[in-house]
Amino acid sequence: MEVFLAVFPLLVVFLGMVFFHRSGTFVSILGWVLAVLVAVVYFKTPFFVALGATYMGIVKALGITLAVLFTMFLIFLMRETGDLKNLIDYIKGIVKTKEEQTLFLGMGFGSLSTALGMVTPAMFPPIFRILGFSPVAAIAISILCYDPLTSFALFSIPITLPAKVALSFGINPPGINGLEEFIWDFTFKISLFLPIISPFFAFLMIYTVGGWGALRKNFLPGFLSGLVLSLSALFCAYTRIFPVEIIGVISGLATMVFVYFYYRLKNVNGPSSEERVRFSLGILKSVSPFILLIIFSFIVNLAPIKAKLASALGDAEVIHVFADKKEDLNILSNVWFWIMVVSIFSIFILRPSSTQLKNAFFLWMKRSWGPFLAYSLFFAVAFIMAWSAMDVIDGKLVPTPYFKDYNMDRLIALFLANTLGDLYPISAPFLGVLGTFVGGSSTASNVLFAKIQWEATLSTVGAGAFMWIYAAHSVGGGIASAITPAKITNAAATIGVKGKEEGQFIKAVILPVLAITLVSGILTLIFIKLWG
Repeated sequence: MEVFLAVFPLLVVFLGMVFFHRSGTFVSILGWVLAVLVAVVYFKTPFFVALGATYMGIVKALGITLAVLFTMFLIFLMRETGDLKNLIDYIKGIVKTKEEQTLFLGMGFGSLSTALGMVTPAMFPPIFRILGFSPVAAIAISILCYDPLTSFALFSIPITLPAKVALSFGINPPGINGLEEFIWDFTFKISLFLPIISPFFAFLMIYTVGGWGALRKNFLPGFLSGLVLSLSALFCAYTRIFPVEIIGVISGLATMVFVYFYYRLKNVNGPSSEERVRFSLGILKSVSPFILLIIFSFIVNLAPIKAKLASALGDAEVIHVFADKKEDLNILSNVWFWIMVVSIFSIFILRPSSTQLKNAFFLWMKRSWGPFLAYSLFFAVAFIMAWSAMDVIDGKLVPTPYFKDYNMDRLIALFLANTLGDLYPISAPFLGVLGTFVGGSSTASNVLFAKIQWEATLSTVGAGAFMWIYAAHSVGGGIASAITPAKITNAAATIGVKGKEEGQFIKAVILPVLAITLVSGILTLIFIKLWG
């Protein structure tokens, strides 16, 4: 009963989207209300703690929600000025068929953009709609392209931040000495899953565009593009020749180059050289917002610069959230700030008329509140679950005597551990899926479940397996981006569709996503058996 009640809000969210075609915004509100109710009524959580967890979730989500808001404004502005269409026309001259565009933009540029911190569910749907893709296909590729490298998003923050948090929790896996070794071992183990996962997402993208016929015809380039993406990441993780933070950028770029030359050399329905659009100053103007985003994202995330920007405002950007919990907003080093800067610059570069600027602004106001609310409330649900059975004593948030038996996250993890025993590693990526499905972020999932995974690992297969378990959890969290309601709502809002298309997409991908999660769990068990 306890486990059922712990996952009940999530079941309602899933059923509401898939079978009742309710929008992600609606179910995020419903899920939050139910999470508060079960936490307070059953899981020994004071009401003010549930509200504090809600506030914390909203604050924690700001890095994503603000990035989504300003990305949506930029895309709407480019669409109104006609620059988005100019860019699309140029892309059509480079990669002509839908399958080629899917692999070039989805697998290649999507992975590169995700690694740089861009929000593909906010940026890509209008691009794919103008390319001629159906609403569901546009949503599908825009979300699926967030997944093929799982944890290498946002300059590998889903890897580096959880590593720091895990050590701060006193988690000390055998053979791991210090933060740098933890990060590289974590990175390498995650990368070992990718040669299976990355091609799978290439196949899933192609299938959502053209069904089995398109997949049969483009099986080889899909498989090879997935291998290029994954093996380049694995090579970088093994050799350590590049910083962890830019592995995703390198792999995405390598995949774009491969797809471009594969279709040209093989001439698989590719455009001839005469059909390709020449680069011009007009194209440069249209593409300049994306060029600026790439340049700013890369420079700002260089370690020395990022550290200076993070400390530039000092305590002025540190806010008290709840009890003893504070949050450093790191405004200048956060990607949303630079997306905002690019959006402002783009007004002067693209030079919209007053009517075009007004139309972009009002469309932005109309469509952006839904994704903002969905991301915020799903983050809030994640913190309500994490803080259940906790209370504030002497100004500090601490576990109550009920914590071991009533913390929602802990109940779920230990239920799986007690049920599966030595087979517990199979469930590790499913907890990652759960954490990301609720919170909308694999980083949040990795952070919130770190200590729980440590306890479950110690009680089942031993401390030596923890790095494999944690890597599998991170991989599962990355895979779950494909079914995260907040991301789906975000993608749908940018092209003006709602519950029906959102539900259709989840129906189409839920079973494949669960299948690849199961495969990841089996791989985890195999890796532990082989290398401990």
